[in-house]
Amino acid sequence: MKTETQEKFDRIIKESFIEILKPLGFKKKANNFYLPLEKIGHIINIQKSYYSTKDDIRFTINVGIFSPEYWLACFNFHNKGVPAYPTEPECMIRKRISYMRGLPDIWYNITTMTDVEELIAEMKYNISSFILPFFEKLNTEQKLINELETSEETLLNVAAKITFFGELKLLDKARAEYRKISKENCNRYQIANLKEYAEKKGLI
Repeated sequence: MKTETQEKFDRIIKESFIEILKPLGFKKKANNFYLPLEKIGHIINIQKSYYSTKDDIRFTINVGIFSPEYWLACFNFHNKGVPAYPTEPECMIRKRISYMRGLPDIWYNITTMTDVEELIAEMKYNISSFILPFFEKLNTEQKLINELETSEETLLNVAAKITFFGELKLLDKARAEYRKISKENCNRYQIANLKEYAEKKGLI
């Protein structure tokens, strides 16, 4: 039998995440929601704290932009092909709700004393005001490419950009990023790997 805290957590997931995301096409697996698009995907992960208990649950929200090409280059360790339900750590771009809101790291707490209605409202606010607008801004591969080229915000480090552009065969863009390596805080091992990748793709 679930505790009162666990039931509150389930209600928060149902009345905020599921009720908003399911009509938009997101598919739920465990505490993850995934929306596969034409060439990329959107992921929302509700991460429970390692220290959570059945009577005291702490959680936060992570979001990600998934790229099959990037996954095949960086995560296909066993040649199993692109997963039907990728996870947030496998995403090319990863953000936490606190970063999206410009706040210190946020962990929401649920106990028997928690006002569940207030927390549901907070989750709806997070989704509608921050997460969905972020996804809308990056809902096609071309929008993602444009954002990586023009945004002043660092969505990806140079190494990741080189890989992404390289896998999409956007070699001029990959070369431009490769020229920035000396300006990045890369160690010798990273530089060696990037040079090997650049040579493989004909970037140098």
